[in-house]
Amino acid sequence: MLTPEEVARYQDIGQVTPGFRLRNDVVYAIEEKMTAHFSVDRDLDLSELERYAPPATSQFTDCLIETDRTWLEYAIIPEILDAVSLLLGDDIIVWASNIFCKVGKGDKATPWHQDGLYWPMRPLRACSVWIAIDHSTSENGCLKIVPGSHKEQRVLRHGADNSGQHILWPSDQTVSTAEMPDDDPVDVVLEPGMVSIHDVFTIHGSAPNHSGARRAGLVYRYMPASSHYDRNLGAKLGGTYPKGTHMSPERSAVSELHLIRGADVNGRNGVWQPN
Repeated sequence: MLTPEEVARYQDIGQVTPGFRLRNDVVYAIEEKMTAHFSVDRDLDLSELERYAPPATSQFTDCLIETDRTWLEYAIIPEILDAVSLLLGDDIIVWASNIFCKVGKGDKATPWHQDGLYWPMRPLRACSVWIAIDHSTSENGCLKIVPGSHKEQRVLRHGADNSGQHILWPSDQTVSTAEMPDDDPVDVVLEPGMVSIHDVFTIHGSAPNHSGARRAGLVYRYMPASSHYDRNLGAKLGGTYPKGTHMSPERSAVSELHLIRGADVNGRNGVWQPN
């Protein structure tokens, strides 16, 4: 649950760190599950003709729920859902899940970007929930946000940066210099079990981690069930990205949408149903 002051902070700067934190045993369970996930090569079947392999590297992995639906357990933690409900409404879909894990040596930066650039729900309303597995500090490449950058509720111009210096390469997209606000970025410093929530339009990124200390986080992406997850639009938005990257058309095709609270108000989302 968020306090009225925390909701106001989210609306003002586009990010909030709630006062609650997950229990130590929950954090340990997530860490063990992450370790097991990275120890196994996983593929997803799209059809008999093609396969989509989520990039499971030391720094990033995608499609957690699609590869193992038991990851939903942490997406539906009541405190998290109560917080998301206050920001997006009572009808909630979780549609993506990631691990970001910087091992502390040879890691790359994440460029300044908005998630809304390549997310295909319309109306474009969504948020990301970051669950800290480790301490996340300025020294080990914590999340940084540009406060207030979400207020216009529009996607800014981005440009490709294929320098290979960023974690999302070769599909880097960086906010253009002309569109980048003058506001100073703010570090989102977290302890294990703490949670950070940011808006789909909030500009964010992170520095490389050369500290020698791992910085890992589990991330879930939520949208209101009143919006439409447009897979055709997703294919267009991801059309320039190489196959197998997390923003490619194949990623939109394989995404499972799980209704985790309320009703599928829009009715066109094709929410996941067990066989």
